[in-house]
Amino acid sequence: MSLRIRIGLILALLSFATPAMEAQSNYKFSAPITSSLPGETLAIDILMTNLPEASQGFQFGLDYDPTLLTLQLATQGSTLLGLNGGAGADFWHFGEPTGSGGMTIGAIISTAPPLNSIPAGENHAVARLEMTVQSTAAPAQISPLTFTNSLGSPPVLCVISVNGVSEPPILEHGSLTVETPAPSGLTVVVDDACTCSGTVSWTNGAAYDNVIVTVDGISSSHPSGTESLALNLNDGVPTSIEVYGISNNQNSAAASTSYTCNTTPPSAPISDLSCSVDHENCTATLSWVNNSANYQALELRVDGALVATLPGTDTTATYILPAEMTVYTLEIAGLGECGEALAPLSCTAECLPERFRRGDVNSDSLVDISDAIGTLSYLFQGTAMVCLDAIDANDDGAIDVSDAIYSLSFIFAGGPAPAAPGPETCGVDPDGGTPDALDCSDYNTASCN
Repeated sequence: MSLRIRIGLILALLSFATPAMEAQSNYKFSAPITSSLPGETLAIDILMTNLPEASQGFQFGLDYDPTLLTLQLATQGSTLLGLNGGAGADFWHFGEPTGSGGMTIGAIISTAPPLNSIPAGENHAVARLEMTVQSTAAPAQISPLTFTNSLGSPPVLCVISVNGVSEPPILEHGSLTVETPAPSGLTVVVDDACTCSGTVSWTNGAAYDNVIVTVDGISSSHPSGTESLALNLNDGVPTSIEVYGISNNQNSAAASTSYTCNTTPPSAPISDLSCSVDHENCTATLSWVNNSANYQALELRVDGALVATLPGTDTTATYILPAEMTVYTLEIAGLGECGEALAPLSCTAECLPERFRRGDVNSDSLVDISDAIGTLSYLFQGTAMVCLDAIDANDDGAIDVSDAIYSLSFIFAGGPAPAAPGPETCGVDPDGGTPDALDCSDYNTASCN
């Protein structure tokens, strides 16, 4: 076999053997890629892989940005703490070289028999670092977590000790990214329950570049200082709201809430409307029952025309009837709590100021002999009377002895009753009666009510 062929076979064998050898030897330090908020303290685990052999110790240097991170504590990792019956490594070293912005760590598992080792395996937690993100750190800033061989004097090299041999490990560097603080205090207030319009408000967690608000899956962008937004809520079903900020192109976590608005139902209309008239001054008084405490307003209409707008809490109103002997339709309507029109109620009113009972001369609401005597006293003695129309028993437009006779005939002989409005019912001198100049301004109309 020629030399060229033999060299070719050796190279071929090495080409197959090299990957297998690499696959069997894997020593590595790993730092995580993580993130945290300004002011927060977090635990960072440094991991070690030692394959295929157990390890009796290790050392490494690690750099970080001291303007972003402050190291609070460095302790043995959970793998080490499980060795030597729970006592951890016999030798543990931690140092912070002056002005370095980094640290050096080293450990020997056992310094005396019986000798323990870190078993062969992957991702052993060999160190835990408690680090605080500076409160002044800006979102999206990054501190590297970089393994280094240059810290300390003499420099502490990154090595894993295996059977007295220092194995140079693969170095998987990590980093910590400063997170964008999320908004807080996300709340919803209903401004108008009639329309389910409301306001969502929150407190920004940082000086955002812009704010994203998502309502039921639809997002909108708003200026940096935005901390409230008017919105229309769903009626009877939840409205889902999310808010997050963006700073240095990095999104914060979202603050979220859900709110269900139930619109105000239509107001119950008024009821039990009643009307009365003071015929002396032609004042109509209306009273009713409110069946809602929150009417926007009530309205008084007369013959369809608006004459007064009343507070929604009123239950009475007065109106001076402008003319006598005229029937007016009085109506109470208005607006409910949400501005809806209320069903109106109405009544009629008429001013009859000179009502009387014909024949009731003395205005005591009775027609008897005293009234006939009163007629004669007026005729022959000049006694003043309150209602001349009442004395005119036969409604002939004049007062004379015939009226006394007419009344006595009615009282004692079954004669015809005094003319309308008659002796039983209060009323006015009918339009169809005899025209006269008699009046009735002082009759006791209270007896008619």
